[in-house]
Amino acid sequence: MLRFHCLFTFGWEHRGSSSAGILASGFAGIPFHASILIDDARKFAEKITIYTHGNQKLAEDIRDAARDNATLYDARKIIRMEKLPDGVLIEFEDGEIKEEAFIVHQPSTRVNPAFVEQLDLKLNERGDIITKMPFHQTNVPGVYAAGDCASPFKIIANAMLMGANAGAGLARELSVRVTGHPIDRLSSTALAGPG
Repeated sequence: MLRFHCLFTFGWEHRGSSSAGILASGFAGIPFHASILIDDARKFAEKITIYTHGNQKLAEDIRDAARDNATLYDARKIIRMEKLPDGVLIEFEDGEIKEEAFIVHQPSTRVNPAFVEQLDLKLNERGDIITKMPFHQTNVPGVYAAGDCASPFKIIANAMLMGANAGAGLARELSVRVTGHPIDRLSSTALAGPG
């Protein structure tokens, strides 16, 4: 299995590498985001190549967004990638083979469409469930979403925070349903309990 690197949690083991590649697809195929990944990858490798898998226009769009003359761009189609003990082998449609110390990639994620359709949840342009801060309630009353399905930041710490907040929101909503009293009508003394 190939190991693609997230430059927030991985990468330090590759600092000082001679070269690295960025596979420009998914989120990494968004020109602005790719330009950020170029800066991040440059902390670990001297030479960065953007691979756009046959998409010359994407290569040009990323070049325009990055405004970085040191980055290389390769729009040839990739037919195979293989993990090596010390890097990644890339084979192109024209038969050339190239090696990189590591490959950076951030794939797009997708919430189960059946789940979204059944609950009639609204999604944003990234495909994440739209929620309201701070408790992450969705557009459907009583339905909360937290973690990777409702955030562009697919990291454990963020999911834990969102889950804790969603749990607090759910607890508030349940207390209203059980008591029949809206939370904002409860007095501060009632919330504090006996003195």
